[in-house]
Amino acid sequence: MRRWTPSLFSLVVGCASAGQAASGTDLPPAFGGVDDAGLGGALGSGDFTSGDDGIAATPGDDSSTLPPGSGPSQADDFDASADEAEEAVDAVADTVVVPLPPFDPGDGGLCLAAPAPGDLVIDELMIESVAGAGDHGEWLEVQSTLACALDLRGLHGDAPNGNKIRTFDVGGDLWIPALGRFIVADSSNAAIDHDLPGPVVVWSGQPGDVLRNKGGTITLQYGGAIIDSVTYPSMALTAGASLAFPSDCAPSRRSDWTAWQSSTSAWFPGFLGTPNAGNDDVQCP
Repeated sequence: MRRWTPSLFSLVVGCASAGQAASGTDLPPAFGGVDDAGLGGALGSGDFTSGDDGIAATPGDDSSTLPPGSGPSQADDFDASADEAEEAVDAVADTVVVPLPPFDPGDGGLCLAAPAPGDLVIDELMIESVAGAGDHGEWLEVQSTLACALDLRGLHGDAPNGNKIRTFDVGGDLWIPALGRFIVADSSNAAIDHDLPGPVVVWSGQPGDVLRNKGGTITLQYGGAIIDSVTYPSMALTAGASLAFPSDCAPSRRSDWTAWQSSTSAWFPGFLGTPNAGNDDVQCP
């Protein structure tokens, strides 16, 4: 009788219980899924181990040896069950492929659930990097409020600008650590965006002047649900300085635009802001 050796495949690890395998019904839309039986039904008493490519599943002893005293009919039944289990695991391997992040996620592990409202918040805006039209150096910063590493794959953003709607979509795996940040910029050219530190997501088509100087709205969505949205008014702006929500401000004040302050720290000569860093250079009024 042959031994059952299922293919290796990657799983998501929940931040609430690091190391716990996720069933298909728990996986975010971007991760695919499996049937109602979940992974446990396919794997029986197999073990889960962590490797460079993901969380691998390996069979337990009950999948490779017959129970004591088993007769020929029992052996036939067990072999058939093993065949069915192997087919189920192969189907899962073809459906669920979630690589581990390129960094140690730490004690918080990996986020299991899809992003929900409030899990990502916009906290800094470079509305006018240079004076006048043709500004391709604008950007915004988004921070995670989650204590686990998050894959941004599947995230969508939009910003109406006149009769056009600028959009971006994260089509591949893009991990940020617990409480991490990322930038959405007009350009990925370091000479144009003034050498923004990564990770950087670019608006589709890399258009300029995405953020309207006289007020606008930016919305983040995942799976059709709004994760965050800010509508900023027309304000007096300092060209080359971002508008930041201070780190020491209560989250409840984020819609109070008198709390947002003009950045004072330079990340690039002549440009003020803290892209992909805490807004500690400004204080809550």
